[in-house]
Amino acid sequence: MTHADGASPHPLDPLNPAELARAVEIVRAHEQFLPSDLFVSVSLDEPRKDELLGATVPRRARAALWRQSSRELYETVVDLSAGALDWRLVEGARAPMLVSQIDAALEVARSSPAFVDGLRQRGLDEGSEIHLEAWPFGGLLPDRFAGRRVIYTPAWERKTPTGNPYAHPIHGLYAVIDLDTLELLEIEEHERIPIPQTPGDYRASAVHPDRYVAPLEITQPEGASFTVEGHLLSWQNWRMRVGFCPREGLLIHDVRYVDRGEERKIAHRLSMAELVIPYADPSPGSYRKNAFDTGEVFMGINTNSLTLGCDCLGEIHYLDSSYVDDLGEVQTIRNAICIHEEDTGILWKHTDTDGSVEVRRGRRFVVSSIYTIDNYEYAYYWYFSQDGGIEFEVKFTGIVLTLAEHAEKEAVFGTAVEPGLIAPHHQHIFCARLDLDLDGTDNSVFEVEAVAPERGPLNPYGGSFIERIEQIRDETESRRFIEPSAARYWKVVNPARLNKMGRPVAYKLIAKSPVTPVAEPSSSIGMRAGFMYADVWVTATDHDERYPAGDYPFQGGEGKGLPAWSEQGRSLDSTDVTLWHVFGITHVPRLEDWPIMPMERAGFLLAPFGFFDRNPSLDLPPARAAHCATGGSGSAPRHEAKSCHTEE
Repeated sequence: MTHADGASPHPLDPLNPAELARAVEIVRAHEQFLPSDLFVSVSLDEPRKDELLGATVPRRARAALWRQSSRELYETVVDLSAGALDWRLVEGARAPMLVSQIDAALEVARSSPAFVDGLRQRGLDEGSEIHLEAWPFGGLLPDRFAGRRVIYTPAWERKTPTGNPYAHPIHGLYAVIDLDTLELLEIEEHERIPIPQTPGDYRASAVHPDRYVAPLEITQPEGASFTVEGHLLSWQNWRMRVGFCPREGLLIHDVRYVDRGEERKIAHRLSMAELVIPYADPSPGSYRKNAFDTGEVFMGINTNSLTLGCDCLGEIHYLDSSYVDDLGEVQTIRNAICIHEEDTGILWKHTDTDGSVEVRRGRRFVVSSIYTIDNYEYAYYWYFSQDGGIEFEVKFTGIVLTLAEHAEKEAVFGTAVEPGLIAPHHQHIFCARLDLDLDGTDNSVFEVEAVAPERGPLNPYGGSFIERIEQIRDETESRRFIEPSAARYWKVVNPARLNKMGRPVAYKLIAKSPVTPVAEPSSSIGMRAGFMYADVWVTATDHDERYPAGDYPFQGGEGKGLPAWSEQGRSLDSTDVTLWHVFGITHVPRLEDWPIMPMERAGFLLAPFGFFDRNPSLDLPPARAAHCATGGSGSAPRHEAKSCHTEE
């Protein structure tokens, strides 16, 4: 991830492999480092906004380490030039899931005579191939395991080498293991339910797909119209920097728009800060499935290596991403970030009374990554549009989690997708962290909704409505909720920068995928993921407040993150503010989601609202169509280029 021209990295660029290796070297040389310490994460210590204004910005790494012997977590910031670091204990923090520990724990389960005997009693033998996963207990750790970092092992049978193991869940048998000591604490046994036998094949080698699909090619004969210089991306009027960290994965930094020659700042940092998946089934072994895929597992280290023509289509540019594994080795994910542009249909059009037709086809600039967390895939897409809009979309696919149940028993907390095979109900709840800086850092936030005045001078016929605008003045007022009946939205403004009509420039948040958590706030997951219980939060920007459920939610974190920060009551009036948006889906699985789930989508839009003085896409030329096998209606010659407006 170094610059092609060998130039020094920009202060916001992610650490390259050499810098990551240097950080590990400095940490290991420190007198307090023990050879058995595990690296939780190593990433860029992002400079503060005031530092970015200076002539030089030091390159620093932020590292977290887990000391297994004493169950302690340490954090350090490493100056890569000076070779200096600090070292501090984070009281009460527990490390997230660490790959080397998980691999070792699963081997403990596989080699346990008691676990093997449990498999045998369920009709499995030494020749059976077993797919095991490690799941944390979350906040429901029994008192007898207090103080330990504990996982348990849901299991499935893979009946053929290429078969889908989730078609064959093994019910009621779990190994419970201490991640730090690798002690097998107990074998948890529940009701024995027959393993479902119907295959769930989806690979082409098994299902032999035979639908005819005509070739579809995305071509740009003159190449892409964006440029990439290191991690600086430029596309038409947009400028931004793409980043990466092992926890959040894809980051977008320093977003700007060139408006009539002026480069205007819109956002400092955009990220998906948390993803939590509460499951609904209360049966033994299932009730504690409440995964924090960002905070407990880390999205970034599970980034896919993308493939041209499959994951990405068109004129593609890729960026690699690197991270440090828990053993201190630098790992590089090839083609981790996909960059391209795509057609979005009509951007705007009008047919005038004189027969004149003006139409512009829209394009958007796309920056994306895809993550695999056990059974699910999450594809993150940031879209930047020619009309100044910024949209985020997550696409869900993969395989629904499965449980076994007696075939004759009706499914209550899930959907029966095959006889005896249940896909449980669950939710995917995201929290986006949106650090907007509209023409500067001193911004304010307003809640806006449409209301009908009482019958009278303002509403003489009963059909009038006005906007009711309320400023969110401090953090005690920052917990906000969607109200579709009032078309409620939230607007970030810069009071010091006015548009041509004398109003503050603004962007508004349009919530497209609201989700209400079903879990009670007093439940374990409700207390650990308190951020779920509002659609929008606003906080005074703090460099160290990045994760809405707190820095280390593994087996704890009750009340931390956004619920605690918002109690500080900091002013939100003309200051540096961060907008947090909670969204997602409630997934009641369908038969059509089995054996592999078609894409489902969720997301939101940040749209300019008086940020520009008029439609910023007026500078777009009409498109010219040059590829149509039939010539459209048949009246135009084949492949003839035709302009998308009537005035040549």
